[in-house]
Amino acid sequence: MMFSCTRLATLILGMLLLLAACDPSDGPDVEKAISDLEKQKLQKTANPDTAPTPPASDLPSPGILAATGLAAKDERAEIILLLPDSRIAMQEFQRNGLAMLVGRKAGYKLTTSDAAGSSTKQIEQFRQAIAAKPAAIIVSPIDPPAVAALIVEAQTHGIIVIGLDKRMVNEGCTSVVFTDQRKVGRMAADTVVEALKRKAAEENRTEITGRVVQLRGAADSFSTNEIAEGFSEGLRPQPGVILVHDAPADWSTETATKCTTEAFNLQKIFDAIYAQSDAMAVGAAKAAETAGQRDNVFIVGTDGLSGQKRGIELVRMGEIDASVVQPALVDLALQIITKMRSDNTFKPQLSYEIQPVVIMPRNVEQMLRTGTYSLPNL
Repeated sequence: MMFSCTRLATLILGMLLLLAACDPSDGPDVEKAISDLEKQKLQKTANPDTAPTPPASDLPSPGILAATGLAAKDERAEIILLLPDSRIAMQEFQRNGLAMLVGRKAGYKLTTSDAAGSSTKQIEQFRQAIAAKPAAIIVSPIDPPAVAALIVEAQTHGIIVIGLDKRMVNEGCTSVVFTDQRKVGRMAADTVVEALKRKAAEENRTEITGRVVQLRGAADSFSTNEIAEGFSEGLRPQPGVILVHDAPADWSTETATKCTTEAFNLQKIFDAIYAQSDAMAVGAAKAAETAGQRDNVFIVGTDGLSGQKRGIELVRMGEIDASVVQPALVDLALQIITKMRSDNTFKPQLSYEIQPVVIMPRNVEQMLRTGTYSLPNL
């Protein structure tokens, strides 16, 4: 019986944690912001005629409003976020979280542009951003070399440019905040291998074996390919662990369900599924349930987002078995921007790497209390 005991324990633990859980407190800024946003949504649902109002102590004084330009002309310092495709859950999370964080800072406003997967569109949006003369531009690039000249142009206009991709380290940004996508894939592979080791121990076997399925986000993108390569690297030291099916599911829950169903039809049985997003992991879990194999398949997702029906909650409730957290990055980017503008002596590092972490039933409650990933001190 593959993973059945582990699965049952996970479900029981999830029910207990749901009853005992408290709100997240400390931890990454974006996670706290999204948690607050979820609370506001619940308040609006309970009383739709009453919008949440911040306490009077949290509101800036008239003097501060005047000093920051909020009183009359609304001349707030603008931050522009350039995203590749906010239809992807992680990028939507970045946009919403940054909006919450910027909204809490007197004297700042946020504008977001979405390239919908088009490099040409993102280049034009970058040009428009420079023309708007913002205080800062945060860019997650589709094609870093294509925006290199625009980064230099923005810098000559005194605009802070923060990149959200490792490939931008040598493209002239003020600073780059990134998570190594190969590490994300390797961490997922390590999690799968550990599960297969536990299974072998339960069956009194010394050899670690397993048949594994991978669901990629896009058919061909840098991030998708890097995660996939890292996943393959992590499985390679275990010759008995074989990747038997690898398919793109376009970041879609429904497509992931179809792809996993196809995998069952072709492969009949397998031991683990790795999905490059939690939404796709949910789709895979649905297909496994329909095939009567959910208790026999260990499912790992990616992103580990906070909020209702997202990664952390999915692990807590046992809908998926683990998730690799993709740090939001925009929270540290905002810290760099505001510190540069308030402290003339501060010079950021060329780059900051934020490490991914794994959420599992054994640590999910702690992460709800303390947050998932850690940010460096500036």
